[in-house]
Amino acid sequence: MTRAAVPAGWEPAPLDEGYLNLVGPLYAQRAGDGAYRIAFRAGAAHLNRYGVVHGGMLATLADVAIGMNLARVTEAVETALTLNLAMDFVDASGSGDWIEAHVALTKRTGRVRFGDCELRVGARVIARCHATFYAPRPGA
Repeated sequence: MTRAAVPAGWEPAPLDEGYLNLVGPLYAQRAGDGAYRIAFRAGAAHLNRYGVVHGGMLATLADVAIGMNLARVTEAVETALTLNLAMDFVDASGSGDWIEAHVALTKRTGRVRFGDCELRVGARVIARCHATFYAPRPGA
């Protein structure tokens, strides 16, 4: 993907994990409230047999976006592990769409934390997600 396909203000996401290298590239942007938005440009590799972005890709984006915000915006933890992820697929998206994850953290402290995420193409919501994460004690 060319850099021109990425909107201004977005940078490669600071995520260097094996699996995420297979589904990206993912991009990040800090919002005014300090939260991270994560996004990608949908391409042929992200589509299912019906020509729409695969639900597994959307679930991955939501999981990464909530987890990254829990680990980097809240009290310091070494990691945030997904306990539960519930997705509602609202509308389809296709090749060429710029899909952004907008996160709201609903419980930021303690060992069990919660976050919500909307996946959007422009102003159009294509999916909603609620996730529960476990934040182990540092060094545990």
